[in-house]
Amino acid sequence: MVGHLSYLLLVISMLMRSLTALRILVIASAMAAIAYDTIWLKDPVGVFWESLLVTVNILQIFREWMIERRVRFSPEETAFFDSHLASLSRKDARRLLNMGLWVDGEAGTVLTTENRPVTHLVYLLSGQVDILCSGVKVGTCREGNFVGEMSVLDKALASATAVVAEPSRYWMIRSDRLQKLQQDDPAIANAFQSGLARDLSRKIISINAEKSGAA
Repeated sequence: MVGHLSYLLLVISMLMRSLTALRILVIASAMAAIAYDTIWLKDPVGVFWESLLVTVNILQIFREWMIERRVRFSPEETAFFDSHLASLSRKDARRLLNMGLWVDGEAGTVLTTENRPVTHLVYLLSGQVDILCSGVKVGTCREGNFVGEMSVLDKALASATAVVAEPSRYWMIRSDRLQKLQQDDPAIANAFQSGLARDLSRKIISINAEKSGAA
């Protein structure tokens, strides 16, 4: 049973999406194999190599932990991370944040134009953005919302025009950089897109609630 357990844990580790979880299961598998080699097989060669496997994986986990501890965020980046990037490691979130830039937007700045390609995805830290369709205001994006996420997710033209309504602070990233990230590191891109999808869902629920209240 112990011998089977060591292989079972190794197989399960291959199913893990998190590298840390994979390493932990490999360590557990190796520990079971060490017990099996020591108690039942009396195999010093197996014990040596399984012990080395445990040591290497522990060192790698410690290394990743140290890298995570050294990552620093500004207060505005911390707010962004906590609300939308928590599923990413701090290291991966830092990489994503470095691909964009923080901007102080003035009232009247156009972020997206209806029926035109969306060049940037925007995360609104503070302020307000009006959403216009055919020149008519149909909605508002506020603190914590994304602007342009629907078109970025669908790779479609902008469904509306987004205009900064008051002095605002926001983070923006070029759409082509997000597309390149999808190719280079789909795990980071998919985690980020999950955050975009959650924000879009919240906005749809909010719009429906407003319509119900108006009715």
